[in-house]
Amino acid sequence: MDVLCFGRRAVPLQNRANRLESRKLLNDRMKEMALDLDFRRKWKTVTNVELMTQAAIFQFSDGTKLYLNIS
Repeated sequence: MDVLCFGRRAVPLQNRANRLESRKLLNDRMKEMALDLDFRRKWKTVTNVELMTQAAIFQFSDGTKLYLNIS
């Protein structure tokens, strides 16, 4: 299992796409999200991230999910 680091937190990442391009796109998108204060607040409660081909699914501790388009 891979790990996604953002700020000072590391969260387990399940790369379902098994493609390096998808991981690179996610890393680029996470750099953009560093400027989004709302996302940075929500990041504190992320428990798991699933990476698909065109999207990343962030699962929060309360059971909700955030679908993020990475393409």
